[in-house]
Amino acid sequence: MNTRTITKIIAILLLAMCSMPAFSQLRFGVRADVGLNNPTFGPATFEVENLTSFSIGPTLELMIPVVNFGVETALLYSNSRMNVTSRWTPLPGSYPDPGFALLGEIRNHYLLLPVNAKKKFGLGILPMQLFATAGPYIGYLISGNRVKVEAIDESVRSFKAGIGLGFGVEVLRRLQVGVQYRLQLTDNYDVNKSVWGNVINPLNEKTSSWNLSATFFF
Repeated sequence: MNTRTITKIIAILLLAMCSMPAFSQLRFGVRADVGLNNPTFGPATFEVENLTSFSIGPTLELMIPVVNFGVETALLYSNSRMNVTSRWTPLPGSYPDPGFALLGEIRNHYLLLPVNAKKKFGLGILPMQLFATAGPYIGYLISGNRVKVEAIDESVRSFKAGIGLGFGVEVLRRLQVGVQYRLQLTDNYDVNKSVWGNVINPLNEKTSSWNLSATFFF
């Protein structure tokens, strides 16, 4: 599944939002996400330290009350920063040489557009509901680092895309707290074939992440 296919899916879901019945409930809010896990690039390649990952932005939810089913979307500013060092132990005379150590700080800024189908489950008379979400997302690079270590020079790609799954709880119809699992389906960095050849660039090996989110609806 490439970026173009995911973009088409998002367009279809957004069109579905526009065509929902007039009695649907539309709500606006603010959403914030925080990354929960440290990425690991390759089995013994790079080590990540001091990772910070967060996103924030407006969100929209459109639900059909009778069936508790609908669609949600958001426009999130995403910031990720990490210090990366090499954990390779090269053989004498092999590439990279023993001087290959510090990769440095990588900082990327994206605009993310997730669009999810959403289902809520009531808990009787309790003032809360459970919910589950699933859908694609795309990201546009605002700014990002080039990765430069000796002969390696990787550029950050402008777009990324993937699939997100989530679940959580809504309290008093105002606050939603949940966890999302994101599976990335595109590479973040262009592969330098002169260095990596047919070997997968380890910076692209991390394809999934967990995020904790909180959304407040007005």
